[in-house]
Amino acid sequence: MGKKILALFVTALLGMQVSAVAQREVRNLDFDWYFHKGDVENGFADGVDFSGWRKLDVPHDFSIEGPYGKDWPGGGRMGFLPGGIGWYKKVLDWDPSWEGKRLYLEFDGVFMNSTVWVNGVEAGSRPNGYLTFGYDITPYMKSGRNIVSVRVDNSKQPAARWYTGSGIYRPVNLIVTEPIFVPQSGTYVTTPQADEKAATVRAEVEIRNMSAETAGVTVVSAVKDAAGREVARRSQRAELKPGENTLTEELVVAEPKLWSPDTPEVYYLCTTIEKEGREVDDYVTRFGIRTIGYNVAEGFLLNGEPTVLKGVCIHQDASPAGTAVGTDVLHRRLKILKEMGCNAIRTTHHPFSTEFYAMCDTMGFMVMDEPWDGWFQWKGSNKAKYDYGYYFLDWWERDLRDFIRRDRNYPCVVMWSMGNEVWNWESHQYLQLKINETYHQLDPTRPTTQAWALGNYLDIAGFNANGEGIGDLARFHRQQPEKVAVGTEIPHTRQTRGVYRTKTSYNGFDTPPAAGKSDVTSAGDPDVLFPIPDLTREEVFPEFDLRYASGYDNHTRKISCRDEWKQVRDNKFFIGDFRWTGFDYLGESWGCPARTNNYGVIDLAGFPKDSYYLYRSFWSDEPMVHILPHWTWPGKEGVEIPVVAYTNGDEAELFLDGRSLGRRKMDPEVLQIVWLVPYKAGTLKAVAYKEGRKVAETSVATASKPAAVRLSPDRKTMTANRRDVVHVEAEIVDARGRMVPYADNRIEFEITGPYRLIGMENGDILDWNPQQSLSGKAFMGKTLLMLQATGEAGVLTIKGKSGGLRTATATLRVEKQIE
Repeated sequence: MGKKILALFVTALLGMQVSAVAQREVRNLDFDWYFHKGDVENGFADGVDFSGWRKLDVPHDFSIEGPYGKDWPGGGRMGFLPGGIGWYKKVLDWDPSWEGKRLYLEFDGVFMNSTVWVNGVEAGSRPNGYLTFGYDITPYMKSGRNIVSVRVDNSKQPAARWYTGSGIYRPVNLIVTEPIFVPQSGTYVTTPQADEKAATVRAEVEIRNMSAETAGVTVVSAVKDAAGREVARRSQRAELKPGENTLTEELVVAEPKLWSPDTPEVYYLCTTIEKEGREVDDYVTRFGIRTIGYNVAEGFLLNGEPTVLKGVCIHQDASPAGTAVGTDVLHRRLKILKEMGCNAIRTTHHPFSTEFYAMCDTMGFMVMDEPWDGWFQWKGSNKAKYDYGYYFLDWWERDLRDFIRRDRNYPCVVMWSMGNEVWNWESHQYLQLKINETYHQLDPTRPTTQAWALGNYLDIAGFNANGEGIGDLARFHRQQPEKVAVGTEIPHTRQTRGVYRTKTSYNGFDTPPAAGKSDVTSAGDPDVLFPIPDLTREEVFPEFDLRYASGYDNHTRKISCRDEWKQVRDNKFFIGDFRWTGFDYLGESWGCPARTNNYGVIDLAGFPKDSYYLYRSFWSDEPMVHILPHWTWPGKEGVEIPVVAYTNGDEAELFLDGRSLGRRKMDPEVLQIVWLVPYKAGTLKAVAYKEGRKVAETSVATASKPAAVRLSPDRKTMTANRRDVVHVEAEIVDARGRMVPYADNRIEFEITGPYRLIGMENGDILDWNPQQSLSGKAFMGKTLLMLQATGEAGVLTIKGKSGGLRTATATLRVEKQIE
């Protein structure tokens, strides 16, 4: 499945943009930039010698290079990593084929406060660190050698409540067109009528005529499916005045393949402009054919079918890559979510990369698309001193319009968010109405929502922690019985992989308890907390550091994962939720030395925690059963340990060394099955049943002492394209090959062959080991190594060593790239 999906994504990303006569050229500029950390006086000037600067490829994040430190200005919000200023330079040699054409330089994302110069002339500045932007650089280019200079300023800290990264952290492209062309984001494709028999495709196309005269052209609109087959075509004559022109065309597609998470079918609108019998532009727009609706009786309707949003919130960073997340890294993350049963993602709290939306289009994720977190600086409306609120009043309208125009053709985007937790103060009301109006003006096909907002101006009410208390949803539904709602950020539960506590913890905004104090605090009025019974009278696992969270579903603010899923399951007007979060993310720490707050159901290394399988039991139809905790507890012989099964079966049976410990039904009000098992070394096995038939089983066995390292790469070959990434999972195992779940041995990697080190990540929120390292501790038995291909072919040999343990070796072929 992975290779097929990735191939579809590559097709989607390229969007068939290279035409037969190549009048439009999209030239990627990611390779061979020069970088300097720190400020350079007049660094844009022609005379600056940058030959000694560090040569690198983008995407690049200079903050993740560290080091970690408690005194960095961004503090825990930045994950104790630095911000700062950086300069980038790129040499562009003039191509004679560019004569008489327009040259447009596009950045998918630069964090933040970027200024771009070409040959010493300023092309423009943009404070927004998340949004795609670009400049027409035609006036600044010349024959011979051209220098692009980019200054990035992320020195004002904190710039967000989470880790932002710093630098040119997304791809860069040069777009070359004739003087008559479709500008970037210049099309708007909708499907006002669509079912399995036929679909109407309506296209609004902007055409820019940069010549001084009116031009007579023929505009051809063709719809192609994902295999490149043409399924509809129309053409029209047009007289294009100098400047902006807009044409509208309607086409009919017979028997369309409707887009949904289960059938992520995409189409391409190919817009061709012909002048005097010659093709002058070919612009391709990826879109999907689908309909959206919602009502309190049926919930959210996709293609007329009730569809529950099984969603997660995520940030864009992926340790150890930071925010410089390439295609393979992003694909791995989304694949992990897909296998959990997740079908929806909220972009928290900013626009994501264009690669992200292309993957969501072709892998099948619905997206709640969000433009910002902080608003203007007034009574704490901005969440961090120098977040987007610092620039909001000057930039919000331009940024919002660019954001909507960029993303409104993606079929994955099913609703717009107006922002995150922006309180309904009187001074905000005008802006909220204006923002909502802008969304509906530029895209009337999608509903709007807003995190922690229930106002009448919204199409769909949004609940964050304000929906986690007993009675919150019922009260809302009584007051607004015709209003649909969504959980924009529910629940807030914490977990640490391999850590367990049998006593319930309600954490007061995740402040760790003082040494020796109880980990039970109140996150609000006790009468609004959903009760989560203790699993035992006395704590079974007092040995774990209280700065870590429990792997059982019993460490939360107000509501457990299970009680929150029941709110979705039992209320049609509540159309789904986006849990906080899918992955652990750097930043938003509760304090030193925590790099993160441990909200993810998947850790920083991309390793699933136990709650990942709890969500799979809710969200996936594929039969499954998972048991926790692991079964290696030396010193606890005879102690009763709660063994929990998560399953989408209706019964489960637990066995210890082949002896049944009981077959129990799944209580739909509890959503887990629990046995108290006196510990002894052996093998636990769980078998799940549905309607009396065995549908799934799993087992965990006691591990003995560490004996060896085991390496598991996620691929056998790479291409020498400077992009491919291999993820190598390194585990500490015993003599029988069983992972030792408490192991924290240091692993040293020795690597020969062509590679670029991305880094190591073990998922431990307290570990400050440098990310770009070939040596680090395992956490709860494992760690992750990430390596990227270079431009050289060869054999990559990876050895994992740990003192006194058997060494592991893995090899990959790095194949020459076919031009």
